[in-house]
Amino acid sequence: MAQVHGKIEEKDHGFLRKLCFFIRGCQGQLPNLRDIFRPEAIEWLLTESIKSKRMDPDPLVHFVINSGYKDEPVIGEGGKPSSRRTTPIHHAFDVNYTDEDGLTHLHAACKSGCTDAVKKFLEVSQDPNCIVPKTGDSPLHLAARNGSKEVTLLLLRNGANPNLANEKGLTPLHIICEHPFITEEILKNLAVEEGFTPLQFTCKKTSRNDLPELFLKINDELNQLVKVDARDNKGRTPLHLALERENNDVVKYVLKRGADPNLTDEEGFTPLHVTCKKTSRNDLPELFLKINDELNQLVKVDARDNEGRTPLQWAVSNFTPDVIDVLLDHGADLSNFVFPSSFESTYRTPMLLSNALQLKLSLVSGLLACVERLEKRGYELTRNDVLKIVEFFIEHKLFGKSTDLDDNWFDDEEFAEEAKQNMITSSLSFYDLIQLQPEEVTKLLTPEDFYNLTETEELWWYLPEEGPTTEACARCMCEKISRRFFRRWALYPLLELTKYQLPILCCNMIIERLMNEDLSNICLAAAGRSSC
Repeated sequence: MAQVHGKIEEKDHGFLRKLCFFIRGCQGQLPNLRDIFRPEAIEWLLTESIKSKRMDPDPLVHFVINSGYKDEPVIGEGGKPSSRRTTPIHHAFDVNYTDEDGLTHLHAACKSGCTDAVKKFLEVSQDPNCIVPKTGDSPLHLAARNGSKEVTLLLLRNGANPNLANEKGLTPLHIICEHPFITEEILKNLAVEEGFTPLQFTCKKTSRNDLPELFLKINDELNQLVKVDARDNKGRTPLHLALERENNDVVKYVLKRGADPNLTDEEGFTPLHVTCKKTSRNDLPELFLKINDELNQLVKVDARDNEGRTPLQWAVSNFTPDVIDVLLDHGADLSNFVFPSSFESTYRTPMLLSNALQLKLSLVSGLLACVERLEKRGYELTRNDVLKIVEFFIEHKLFGKSTDLDDNWFDDEEFAEEAKQNMITSSLSFYDLIQLQPEEVTKLLTPEDFYNLTETEELWWYLPEEGPTTEACARCMCEKISRRFFRRWALYPLLELTKYQLPILCCNMIIERLMNEDLSNICLAAAGRSSC
């Protein structure tokens, strides 16, 4: 091995990979590394191998240990070792130096869940409440973020303060409630990105589901009061964070431990607002309300945030029809309901769904499904509400074109082959569906049926993500799904524009021949508005 002078440049990861490959086959007596590398170069090699996500650091670490290399402290001013230094241990988090941010080896050990190392530090009277100056994190914060039960218990039993807040105002309980558990979506993404199977990943990471319960119970044993309603710098309680992360088990537990279900954050959001702000389907609103019913705790279902929006308005603007029923079943006031003028689900990007077709169908069917739910529960849609929906269609280009209905775009071979394999019902394929006339489609499927289909990922995986055929299909299906709505609401505006000179039968005949975009223009014209 040739002599290497000076400090290795940090960009030279190619050298690091070659070195790791070389030492795997190294046999016989190992060299004195100080004859080859300067100390800072050895430190860089160790640090970069540990930080790398693509490299196993173990061979290099073992090589350095077996060679007899020992780290020696840097001599500071006055001839004494300096205690401020970032070492490879800070990156490995295995083992009390302090780095430039004030992170000690005790912090590093807590951050990585190294129980034995933490125990040794505490045995020599290291402060269990020492703070990382840059972040305000205590050892307990770091252990909680890592999900380490053993280290958390060890710190608490040795005097760690369970209510210390960091620079963001987060207590250890905030962190425990904020960190998500292993979900199906996480497992699916890891399987694709990292090559892990769900079983491999489950074995790789210890479950954290009982950490909140354990945390609170040990504090009970120690007669330490934990502030379950502590607020961070944004006014959020641990309950807010647990709901944001959809940690159902944590939500149940903190509520049963006395968390206030009506506290608001700096934006005026109650925990119920948090559950209703989600654009994806979830059972959190129902779960949240059910637990509070069991605890005989009153939840303010009509609470308004700083913008004056209720949970029911959020549910509608996020296109979650099931949540509408849950809220109304728990006493939400429909008599004073104001239909939202903006829709949060429009922030769903195509990246979140399989393709543009699925995205557009999700927007149209979700909105109209919410309208149907509201009307079934007694809400009377107004002409002003209809105009809000019309403007939504215009803004997001959800109208079909006459050519979409006439051209045989669905005969595109690739598209047709995939569409025929995707079954909507046992006897109706997606290919069959797109060839039906709008009136036939509305008889077979409601907007809510279509909304349910958009949530079935398997249906969209094999259809082309983009291209003229996919775009034409999206426009065509949006036209068919919303046909009944626009026919219904264009009639009286048309009568008004014709000054009631035409009989209703004639108006209906005119409406049948017009596209939805034409019908929306009739609604706008009657209201004195323009689509431009």
